[in-house]
Amino acid sequence: MEEKFVQKAVVFNPEDSSGKLKVEKLWELMGDHPYKDKMYVDFEIEKIKNETITIDYIDTVFKRVKYFSTNYKQKIIRAEIKYINVFEEMLEIDGDKKKEIVFHFEEYVVVDEIKENLKTVAKYDSKNTYLDEYVMTKYANSLFNIGLSDLARQNIQYFKDLASSSDNYNKHRNYRLVENDGVTYLRGITSTDKYYEYGVDFTFVVSMLVFHDFMKKNKGVEYKIKSAHINESKLEIIVAEKHKKDAGEFGEVSTAIKVSTNDLGKGSLNFLNIINVGKTNKDGFYLFPKENPFESNRTRISHTTKPENVFAILKTMESVLNTSDRFIKELKETKTIKTPDELRVKIQAKIDGPRSSFGHIKKLSDIFKTKIDNEITNFSKLLEMCNKAEELEIDFDLKDKLRYVISDIILYGNTK
Repeated sequence: MEEKFVQKAVVFNPEDSSGKLKVEKLWELMGDHPYKDKMYVDFEIEKIKNETITIDYIDTVFKRVKYFSTNYKQKIIRAEIKYINVFEEMLEIDGDKKKEIVFHFEEYVVVDEIKENLKTVAKYDSKNTYLDEYVMTKYANSLFNIGLSDLARQNIQYFKDLASSSDNYNKHRNYRLVENDGVTYLRGITSTDKYYEYGVDFTFVVSMLVFHDFMKKNKGVEYKIKSAHINESKLEIIVAEKHKKDAGEFGEVSTAIKVSTNDLGKGSLNFLNIINVGKTNKDGFYLFPKENPFESNRTRISHTTKPENVFAILKTMESVLNTSDRFIKELKETKTIKTPDELRVKIQAKIDGPRSSFGHIKKLSDIFKTKIDNEITNFSKLLEMCNKAEELEIDFDLKDKLRYVISDIILYGNTK
């Protein structure tokens, strides 16, 4: 994946941030979003537009989201299979020459206007999504990989010819594009009527409005954005309450919310309540409790959810945002803390295992190598190890996976 499409961490510098942002300024990110008008009414933006949202680093993340919305122009086109050519071509992009999969649209529709002759470069899973329609993804990719791209093109052309002669094969789809530095990329393929656009800008705006509303209704609650990873299609931010509470052997903890969206394929908009463990003056690390069947700690909104239902869900987030006392009770009742070294060994085994994704990260393995006494009084040493692991600069997806591994072992003793 090219560097420009990699989801990267936002750098936080307290000297460059006021931690404040007016609602009116935040609303600029909505631009010409298709649900802007309805959202303006449902969230009463006219009434609150002059209010200031106070969340540490909100202005820093706003600037980064604004950068992507400005420099990565997104649009949706509609096209029929019979007008699409798919082939491999040598292209020079950003000074580098390499083979790319190209989607050439002979004819396509933007809103109600018919246009012609558009070349796009396939990104993410767009190529595989297209090939999946004919159950030939593995076969075609193997041809591309061994240098038989012409044979792959012939196979794809066969289905295009079928689409030209039979409506049964001529599928209509939405093709989701993004333009950057003069190149148009195809980032996703969806249905024409069952996919609703909830992107990075939408997610950041609604989440900040939700936190702002919660703070107004619950005096004394303050938030800080602890981390943010963003690209033009994906966002993950962790927002934690600034005031921590005592959780026994776990030390000081606070409620944190992991907000994420994946605006590709079957991605969704998620709010997940997690636990921020650590000292007041440190960022700490995160534990991910399992979902409670009686009181959910998460909200999932798929891209098939209609806008009116999305707004209704987002305005009833109290149960997801306000769960710290229940989590603290669960932490104090956790039985695994009596054997901290057993937990350390389990974590190390998951990191160093033969099929582990973390095997190449020696610094991570080294953190958990030091033996500790298997007494509850040494549980704090294990927590310090987890804190050091969280501080490591490693791949974004691996960091997220590591958090789940540590959570399952510490909270439930799991090694599966």
